[in-house]
Amino acid sequence: MTSEIAETEFLRNFSQDGPRLMWFLGAGASRSSGLPTATDIIWDLKCRLYCAQQNQDIQSHDVGNKAIRARIQGYMDSQGYPPLWDPHEYSFYFNQLFGADYGAQQRYLKEVLSTGKIASSIGHRVLASLLKMGKTRLVFTTNFDEVVETAYSAVAGANLPVFHLEGSYAAVNALNADQFPIYVKLHGDFRYQSIKNLANDLRHNDEELQRCFVAAATRFGLIVSGYSGRDENVMSMFKEAMDQNNAFPQGFYWSAPRLADVATSVTNLIDYAQTNGINARLVQTGTFDEMLSKIWRNTSGKPANLNAKVRSATAKPAAITLPPLGNQYPILRTNALRISRLPEACAEIAYDGEIDIGDVRSKLFEVQPDCTVAYTDRILFWGDRANVEKVLDPARVRAIDTFKLDDLTKSINESGIIKSFVEEAIAKALIANKPLLLRRAKRTWYAVVKHDKTNSETFNVLRRTLGFNGGLGSISASIRGLADVHWAEAVSIRVEERNGVLWLLLRPDIWISPLKARQEAAEFLRQKKLKRYNNQSYELLSAWIGILVGPVGGPGSAELVAHPGSQYPASFEINMRSAYSRRGAANG
Repeated sequence: MTSEIAETEFLRNFSQDGPRLMWFLGAGASRSSGLPTATDIIWDLKCRLYCAQQNQDIQSHDVGNKAIRARIQGYMDSQGYPPLWDPHEYSFYFNQLFGADYGAQQRYLKEVLSTGKIASSIGHRVLASLLKMGKTRLVFTTNFDEVVETAYSAVAGANLPVFHLEGSYAAVNALNADQFPIYVKLHGDFRYQSIKNLANDLRHNDEELQRCFVAAATRFGLIVSGYSGRDENVMSMFKEAMDQNNAFPQGFYWSAPRLADVATSVTNLIDYAQTNGINARLVQTGTFDEMLSKIWRNTSGKPANLNAKVRSATAKPAAITLPPLGNQYPILRTNALRISRLPEACAEIAYDGEIDIGDVRSKLFEVQPDCTVAYTDRILFWGDRANVEKVLDPARVRAIDTFKLDDLTKSINESGIIKSFVEEAIAKALIANKPLLLRRAKRTWYAVVKHDKTNSETFNVLRRTLGFNGGLGSISASIRGLADVHWAEAVSIRVEERNGVLWLLLRPDIWISPLKARQEAAEFLRQKKLKRYNNQSYELLSAWIGILVGPVGGPGSAELVAHPGSQYPASFEINMRSAYSRRGAANG
């Protein structure tokens, strides 16, 4: 028997057997709700331990940065701590920081798993609706958080019966009495004293909760989602359930975003189940939210009130009548320039195997290739093939073809990925062949004056605008009192769609280098911007338009190209006159 099953077959089986399939949720199922996974917590614990032992500032250590993770892991390896991905990492680092202090554990978990951080995701709204409809009746989890309970309360308008270590004796009784829905927290609830979190705790599940799971395994199939297979006690519980006669009669499905990332312990478990005659399969479903969204679309008989709550985040068209065009003074100038022409095509890569987009992003950051790359359901880019292959495996690139961009304005409005793709290309086109640096902070691009090019004629208008009594002002310098911290004039670059038209938004700003020192420079920034009143702000905007696009106010458009001379350049036309608004006639 093959160990994998197609997603379409899995969805068909769920449509038929949903009420007879129970769920087992790990931390990955809660990630889209804003809560960390076990891996996230491990890295947070490592970072705290590293900073404590090395007397480092924890705020300057972003573990989302691959280089910082490598530095921290290198230190852990030098101390003889468990190697990366070792199954004992979680308990080891909890022990290092908290020992057996359950109170400290609770305070930490309460902080990182706070109910206030929960943002109800579509996956949990779907699961809650399936529980309410009786399409799902039984859910087990290793999670401490309240994500499922919160979603159920919002969708069903009732409290979800929860069984954890403080009331485990009642779980088997509820199962035997068919008192569904049932939600069981195998590792406890962080609000209570009995949390199973450290190595000694995780060696054995609560006997009553495990008895409930094992008993349910003879009546229900199982779907595992968002779980890594890291806990030895849980994997042992699965095996104990599989050793029974007629175990998991509706099948055993282990779902994962990518089958390439499934741990060896999981594939061994699937093999063990199959040798016991169980229909056990791996299924690649995408994220928990993606899987549950597909399940919901394939669910018949959805009550209208539940469907509305599940789809509460769906955009709804709004018919707001715009006021008539104004024709009176004063005229209000905006910081928006119309993008009058967009690229009609880019390149598309046919690639063998799965894409690790996190790894691609890290390589883009490290290598800084002269290309602009996006990944939706395919790899798109502007630039040269040779530069793209610096962040991909050239041996896996089957072909590169032209990809037609039919309605890029609509795509930008509907897809954040495409919007970022276009914004990056426009930003690169704007600074091409100019004494500017391109920087990014909080998903926004900035054009920044180069420290060693401040005397360039390119910046004459900008310097006059910031000067005094006709003199030329400073546009970059070090900050007095802050060692190795510099400032430079900059402008943020964003793209926005309004009424079917794309606009380039430019906002003059000041860049602090290094970026992590921006908070330390807060008072400097406040003083620097304090007297930039309307007249000077107006002139600053004009100066930046002149630097990036061309002479301000002309009737024509400027053509700007990202990756000029490459196989796949991105060409844009941008109007040089900024948008403006007159006072409406009704307000006259």
